[in-house]
Amino acid sequence: MRASSLLSESLAVLGKELTSELRSRVALNAIGLFGITTLVVVAYQIGPYQIQEKDRPHLLSALLWVILFFAATSGLARVFVKEEDAHTAKTLRLAARPLAVFAGKYLFNLILLVALFTLIVPLYCALMGYEVRGLVGLVLVLAAGAVALAASSTIVAAIISRASGSTTLFAILSVPLVLPLLVMLIQGTRAAAGSVELAAVLPALQGIVSLGGALLIVSVFLFPVVWHE
Repeated sequence: MRASSLLSESLAVLGKELTSELRSRVALNAIGLFGITTLVVVAYQIGPYQIQEKDRPHLLSALLWVILFFAATSGLARVFVKEEDAHTAKTLRLAARPLAVFAGKYLFNLILLVALFTLIVPLYCALMGYEVRGLVGLVLVLAAGAVALAASSTIVAAIISRASGSTTLFAILSVPLVLPLLVMLIQGTRAAAGSVELAAVLPALQGIVSLGGALLIVSVFLFPVVWHE
C-alpha cells in the first residue's frame, strides 16, 4: 500500500507538472529556442567543413554537449522556482511526501531532456555534417546522460529555488557537479561516432552510469532535508 501510494503521489506530481507546462510552455520554449538558436549560430560560424578532419570527432562531440547542457539549464531550473514564485510550495509539501515530489519533478525534467535531445541531436548531425557510425551506442550514451543530468538538475533546482537570481545560481552550481559527467559524455559520443562496435562506448558508458547513479542516490537522500528547510 505504501509503494502504491508513493507511486500515485509521484504520478500526480508529474501530471501536475505536465499539465502546467502544456499550458504555459515556458520550459519547453526556453530549452527549444536556446538550443536551436545556439545550434544555428554554431553551424553558421563553424559549418560542417570548416574543421580539419583530424579534429572533427573531438570538436563536434564537445560542441554537441555544450549546446545540450546550456540549453537544458535554461529550462530545468524552473521546476522548483515556479513553485516558490506561485506560492504553491507549502501546499505541495502538505499534499505529497518529499520522495514523491522529487520523483515527479525528476521524471518531468527527464521528459524535458528527452524532448531536447530528440530535437537537437538530429538537427546538429545534419547541420554540422556529424556522421555517427554507432547509432545504438550514441542512443545509450544520450539515455544515460539524460538520467544523470536530470538527477543533478532536479536537486540543484531545489537548492536554489528560494534564492534570487536562481537561473544564474543554477548554472554556477550545476557546472562543478556535471563537469566530470560532461567529459565522459563527450568521450562516449566521440567513441560512438567513430565505431559501430558497442564495446567502444562501454568504458565511457560505465562511468556515466556510475556517476549518474551516485548523483541520483545522493539526491534522493538529500532532497527531504532541502525540501523542508
